[in-house]
Amino acid sequence: MTTDPNIAKHPDIAKVLIVGPNGNIGRHLIPALLELGYEVRALQYRSAVTPRPGMEIVTGNTLDPAAIQSAMSGVDAVCHLIRATGPGDCAREKWFNCCVRGAVNLLEAAKQSPVKRYIAGSADNVFGHITMRHEGPINENHPKRFADDYYGLFKIIEEELCRQYGLGWGVPIVITRFPWTWTAATAKSAAGSLDRENQKIRQKMDIDGKPLVRHDAHIDDVTNGILLSLQHDVAVGENFNFAGPSPYSSTDLCRVLKARFNWPIEEQPTDWHSWTLDDSKAQSILGYRPQVDVLEWLAEELARSDQE
Repeated sequence: MTTDPNIAKHPDIAKVLIVGPNGNIGRHLIPALLELGYEVRALQYRSAVTPRPGMEIVTGNTLDPAAIQSAMSGVDAVCHLIRATGPGDCAREKWFNCCVRGAVNLLEAAKQSPVKRYIAGSADNVFGHITMRHEGPINENHPKRFADDYYGLFKIIEEELCRQYGLGWGVPIVITRFPWTWTAATAKSAAGSLDRENQKIRQKMDIDGKPLVRHDAHIDDVTNGILLSLQHDVAVGENFNFAGPSPYSSTDLCRVLKARFNWPIEEQPTDWHSWTLDDSKAQSILGYRPQVDVLEWLAEELARSDQE
């Protein structure tokens, strides 16, 4: 974990409830919180959470209001980081349960408790980042537009629910928006560009037939964004994009992969639009400073993991 040295523990926040402790972000956020001196309560649902000193594990899910009320008792902050479907018989029902029904139960519990921070984990899907054409980088004032599936649609609704609970009942909301987040697990396929079975490199092309340009982030930078949102009271009532230091093209990505594997490169057409993100608001208000160059990190990670 590459922690920004300017990040510190909030003096009035002791215990943080993590909803989604086994997710891509939650499992990396927990050790960072513990290292800063926070106590952590992890809401365990489908899979067991690995015990850690300083972490309490409770069982329940966001669709059970009584379990949420109990989990929220005695915490000073909550981070809602679930990015997986909930129970249901179809995609619409599963994403609704995850993003709307579960979020309402959390917000209701937060409304009745003295929490000092409610971190709502959202995504660039709310801007239709791959399905719409964008003029320039996407910032927080960009219009919300239906994205590629029910996840994007219900995330838009979840964000508005959070905003209204903040305005109407004073829930100390911070909406934190993440792009595709790189971890050691996602490096193995290089975001779907490494075809290890056929020993080929897939170069994604955008809807115009040009090398796809995307703006991702490394998990360390995403984690730092959340920690800053906990640290600074000025974050309450705001929404922030947290991106990596710079965008990159599929040509840049293939160059890194080719240097490592020397496999043939094949173009892979998509119906995606290229996109970039603007996180200058997070930088100016929170002091967010993305540190991890995704492609440099990926080259080092692939070299390390393939030697194990």
